[in-house]
Amino acid sequence: MRFVLGVLIPLAAALLQGTVAPLIAVGGARPSLPILVAASWSIAAGAREGVWWAFLGGIVSDLISGGPLGAFALASLPPVAAVGLREGGPGRPTAILPGAVLVGLAALAAGLIYIGILAITGGAISSAPLAAGTAVASAVYTGLLALAIYPVARLLRRATEKQGALGVW
Repeated sequence: MRFVLGVLIPLAAALLQGTVAPLIAVGGARPSLPILVAASWSIAAGAREGVWWAFLGGIVSDLISGGPLGAFALASLPPVAAVGLREGGPGRPTAILPGAVLVGLAALAAGLIYIGILAITGGAISSAPLAAGTAVASAVYTGLLALAIYPVARLLRRATEKQGALGVW
């Protein structure tokens, strides 16, 4: 079941990023749906699984967006891994508000890394300060959505915990 979730949810998030996210944008800020689900899962279930979600969601997002292939996936991996690392392990869940803040920070870091990748590869950036400001606004938006999504990730982790413990994942 966790394997199925690990494929379907990041895939759906990437598809929604290309179709729905532009429609729910506030100003220039769009939520980063692949980061939202990957970072939420990373906090709930651990970095190892969250990184898989980030990679899959990132590659599909790159394919849909027409940007440099692998750029969003590469930008997503370090922040999603970082928010999933913790001393207590997945046995002790992170509270909802700190979890949402961590998701927002992951979205900010991924956005800034992505801008850096575009700058290095010669991608289209009209204004670096404007792009950074949009990354901040998008991170706040993503963090606010995490107030609803991160608790769902915690519930899914608990519901699939027995399968993960049996090595099914």
